[in-house]
Amino acid sequence: MVGPRVFTLEEANALVPDMERAFVELDAYREQMKAAKVKLNALEMIWGQEINDAECPDHPEGLALVEQLRATQEAVGKVVEQLNELGVTVKDVHEGLADVYHVREGRLVFLCWKRGEEAFVAWHHVDEGFANREPL
Repeated sequence: MVGPRVFTLEEANALVPDMERAFVELDAYREQMKAAKVKLNALEMIWGQEINDAECPDHPEGLALVEQLRATQEAVGKVVEQLNELGVTVKDVHEGLADVYHVREGRLVFLCWKRGEEAFVAWHHVDEGFANREPL
């Protein structure tokens, strides 16, 4: 079994533009999901359980919204999977947090990146999170 990909700082920094693009795409999907949820919640408030009945006039729209949510969630998963395939671990889709493995002083650690940072500027131990990050 092969372990996780371990990056040099230069290799990790080369990923930053791809990560920025991915999080822009994830933002768009999150907005689509938010809009669909608002519409679906409104239909559910109006119709209650009747929205699930085929005779309900808004039933087709409700089904379409549920399908849109499913498809959008699947698209989010694909973007995250693409990042994973690059060796990036997405820690928080909403905040735009991602880590890559790195060796620092002979120990396996995470280089820690937050959306908007032009490069990796911090690290933390693999058993810790963003709150424990330290500058490089």
